[in-house]
Amino acid sequence: MPLIEPMVTRTSTSMADARQRAIHLYRLWQKNVPQIMIDYHLCMPQSVVRAKIRENFEKNRYVSDPRVIDVLLFKGRIEFDETYNVWKQYSHVLRYFDANEKDPESDKFIDKFIEGRA
Repeated sequence: MPLIEPMVTRTSTSMADARQRAIHLYRLWQKNVPQIMIDYHLCMPQSVVRAKIRENFEKNRYVSDPRVIDVLLFKGRIEFDETYNVWKQYSHVLRYFDANEKDPESDKFIDKFIEGRA
């Protein structure tokens, strides 16, 4: 059985390095939007897809810990590879564009149940 070498993740040496890597990942996503739209047969304008990618990057704009940025970059790269190589299903990609996207809230039923009202 052949030995599979473990993948070593790259760490940023400084905030400037982390910023450059984030910009590189952002450009990689933006550059491949047309191919992703073709692969997944997305019926929406490119501007919507590009805006959603930007929104996901903007969510983490003010993260200042280089270790956290490295983890986010690693996850972003994995997400890109899965999307670009069509390892995701159509529904997984559409989940990013769900109009009803909300932050997880506490379950109202559980709250009522605990209070004895359900």
